[in-house]
Amino acid sequence: MTIDDFYSFITLYKTRNISDAAIALNITQSALSKRLRNMQQGLDTALISTRNKRQLTITESGEVFFRYAQTLYQLLQQELLDYRELRRGTIQIGSVPVMAQYGLASKMSQFMQDYPQINFSLAELEGADLLTQLQHQSFDLGILRDVQSQQLNHSQFDAVTLTDDELKVVLPSDHPLAHQTSIQLPDLRPFDVVTLSPGSGVYERISERYQQAGFTPNIRFSTPHIETLLAMIAHTDRVTFLFAKSVAPFMTADFVMRPFTDPIISHLQLVYPHGTLSPAAQRFIHYLTD
Repeated sequence: MTIDDFYSFITLYKTRNISDAAIALNITQSALSKRLRNMQQGLDTALISTRNKRQLTITESGEVFFRYAQTLYQLLQQELLDYRELRRGTIQIGSVPVMAQYGLASKMSQFMQDYPQINFSLAELEGADLLTQLQHQSFDLGILRDVQSQQLNHSQFDAVTLTDDELKVVLPSDHPLAHQTSIQLPDLRPFDVVTLSPGSGVYERISERYQQAGFTPNIRFSTPHIETLLAMIAHTDRVTFLFAKSVAPFMTADFVMRPFTDPIISHLQLVYPHGTLSPAAQRFIHYLTD
């Protein structure tokens, strides 16, 4: 039984006339009669008596149903109004783990302050898991890198660029290449690599760049955690690759960042399914993009 069923019976109860009720509901008499029959069959009880064709008579069961229908309809209408006017709701977000580094967590915090009745549920996932859950519409919004968002069906998802970032070589400060102002791929050939896991957007870009250079990196270790990568290169000849803004909060005097001579630029993007955004999610998008 739907909210339209409740409203139809409430209208019929007040008018006591099929024709008048159909006009008020902007449907045909036959459609209203069919809706009423289905309701009574579903409830297995008569709600009205049609013996008087000019004015319907409400049965005792109909009187009871009307009281509950009117209460439920009013509650539903009020709750839906709350969602429309951002007085209630939860925004489900799936993101690669970069919310703090790109200032997105602070925007979320500001939104929560401005709309205290709207809650957030944030799942920080690696790219492959995030893509799977986005495709199953587990989230209202997704935040991921362009190399990942390109794998989504563009006929089903919209994408908005939030910010750009540059992929850089991160080295221990005492590394043999630390004195260089920029790095070319052949410079890295002698050195072992540690990297973010496949699906991170970093792994894919670096693999592509090594392939273009004509050799395969010696990847010794992968992890989804930036702090672990830095620990794995500290005081060694190993190298890693990270986006400048995402690694900035973790940089210390023990490490240096160097750009590629041929820069690698990535776009952090907000994606969402066509036509399914709640009013709260629509408003939050404005916070992220303004």
